[in-house]
Amino acid sequence: WIDDCPNQLYSAFTFKGGSVWRERLKVDLKGTSGLKELLDGHDDASLHALMTNLGGHDMETVLDAFRAVDDDRPHCFVAYTVKGYGLPLAGHKDNHAGLMNPDQMAAFKRTMRIRDGREWEPAEGLDLDEAALRSFLAETPFAGRARSEDRAPMISVPEIAPPAGSSLATQAAFGKILNDLGRETSALADRIVTASPDVTVSTNLGGWVNQRRLFHRDPRVDLFREEKVASPQRWDMSPRGQHIELGIAENNLFLLLAELGLAEPLFGARLLPIGTLYDPFISRGLDALNYACYQGARFMVVATPSGMALAPEGGAHQSVLTPLIGMGQDGLTYFDPAYVDELAAILAWGFEHLQREDGGSVYLRLSTRAIRQPGRVLDEATRDGIIGGGYWLREPQPGAEVAIAYAGVVAPEALEAFESLAEDLPGAGLLAVTSPDRLHAEWTRARRRRASGASGEASRIERLLRPLAPDAALVTVIDGHPATLSWMGAVRGHRTHGLGVEHFGQSADVPDLFRIQGIDAAAILDAVAGALVERRR
Repeated sequence: WIDDCPNQLYSAFTFKGGSVWRERLKVDLKGTSGLKELLDGHDDASLHALMTNLGGHDMETVLDAFRAVDDDRPHCFVAYTVKGYGLPLAGHKDNHAGLMNPDQMAAFKRTMRIRDGREWEPAEGLDLDEAALRSFLAETPFAGRARSEDRAPMISVPEIAPPAGSSLATQAAFGKILNDLGRETSALADRIVTASPDVTVSTNLGGWVNQRRLFHRDPRVDLFREEKVASPQRWDMSPRGQHIELGIAENNLFLLLAELGLAEPLFGARLLPIGTLYDPFISRGLDALNYACYQGARFMVVATPSGMALAPEGGAHQSVLTPLIGMGQDGLTYFDPAYVDELAAILAWGFEHLQREDGGSVYLRLSTRAIRQPGRVLDEATRDGIIGGGYWLREPQPGAEVAIAYAGVVAPEALEAFESLAEDLPGAGLLAVTSPDRLHAEWTRARRRRASGASGEASRIERLLRPLAPDAALVTVIDGHPATLSWMGAVRGHRTHGLGVEHFGQSADVPDLFRIQGIDAAAILDAVAGALVERRR
């Protein structure tokens, strides 16, 4: 009868309780042998207990099912339960948001034999020897997890050299850096574990995988190579492999990164997980990403390609809102580097940040667009600015009337616009924003300190914008949502024109897409002109 009873009807009977079971069974099972004896042998309360005693509430039955498994293959156990079991709200379809009143809670405590003032005692209300219970709990795997004093030491991170080349994309540079690390024999390389949801090669992890191979519990040869199918990839698998290949399931990627990123606090084994995926598909795994950060997991997300700069691929592969996700997600620090020397500095910082007690996870938004590199050797001040979130690529003169601030792959457009202004506005500035997230977070912390009456130095973005005239115009531009940078106008009250992307789906080459979206050099110059006109009114 229970198997045939619709779940909603069963739930309604569970909530009503009392004589409803008896009345319904008399009708539905009329003439069934033994029914009268069954019903006569129970009062309403015991009949209700019998009818709601589903397998999921019977721990002996559950444990017997577990013990019946005699192999190591994955098994699925389907256990029926009643939502709110044992509560006065049990079975009611609205009980998800239901709260017991004080009288109901007091009755529930009496039922569970919980005395006032002893609600947090582990053995209260249980017919168990408390010493034996505590001894058992002390031996569980969770209790045996790594203690803070047993944590693995930090892995030393050497300086990471940027790949050589006059024109490079940050995605390609990331692949070259990982490939070089894979060739080395170092503690850093040995602790990196990469994963990707079927986009290993198209996110430039191929070289790393060739060096460090794929992970599998059992050794497996590359069947393409065995069959002499030409490929630059070597996909041999073994328990020593350091790349985990997933199917197209970004949620699974973030679940895996969470697990790998908790290896150190749970097991005392320090790993440095890196997950690669297409930037727009971060949205597919947001729930898992959020909970991974909530648990304090440490990992690096390398999202590429991103924005409009992937050009002809177009469609839903163009990402717009991901910078805002990066800024809004607690426990995750977002970077949007333009140049490969910036990327190298950020990667070195990121590997250390993953390990620090007060650190967290890192999100790198990279691009397949190759741009001309600055050909420089980073000094400490510039390196510090890159890590801190921003620096002047072209420093403004005191009292400058205008500045352009850009993030990421639109650097060439911002630089072109800046150089076009040089003759008419020689004192203008060009601000490279490598992490809108870090700049904004430090600014809000500084404001809170001041609001509480505490003293302290100004935030980085406040110091960066200090040379500008109080009524200077600020034009911001990013291959992403304009709100990522437009907040900068609130730092010192500068009139701000935020350029960015608010729509996606068209396919074209990069110049045409940037023109359509209003993030090319001409659009930046138009914004500067408009801002200056407003300033002089």
